[in-house]
Parts: sequence; C-alpha cells; structure tokens
Amino acid sequence: MELLKEIDTIIEEVKDEASNLKAAESHAEEVEALKEMLDALMRGVRQVQEKIDQYNDRRYR
Repeated sequence: MELLKEIDTIIEEVKDEASNLKAAESHAEEVEALKEMLDALMRGVRQVQEKIDQYNDRRYR
C-alpha cells in the first residue's frame, strides 16, 4: 500500500530527527530538530486522517 510506504518514510524522518536532537549542541539545534519532528508527524496525521475520511465516505454512501 502506498500509505504504508509514506508512513514508513515519515517514521524514518522522525528517527533521523531524534538522532539530530540527541546530537544537538545548542538550544537552537534542539528546537530545529523538534520542529522537523513535529512537521513529519503532522504530515503523517493528515495523511492518515485523509484515508480515514475516504474510508468513511465510501462506507456511508
């Protein structure tokens, strides 16, 4: 499924940013890593919500 591949990609992005957060040497780097993690997670949430909405639209027609 395409959605599963997209979710796997997002998970990898979050893992990369978690590594960046651990390696951050300044507060600014920590904030940047957290922002990138949030962006990836929000993108994943939107994609999952879209799929749920599509499922519900088909189900209740």
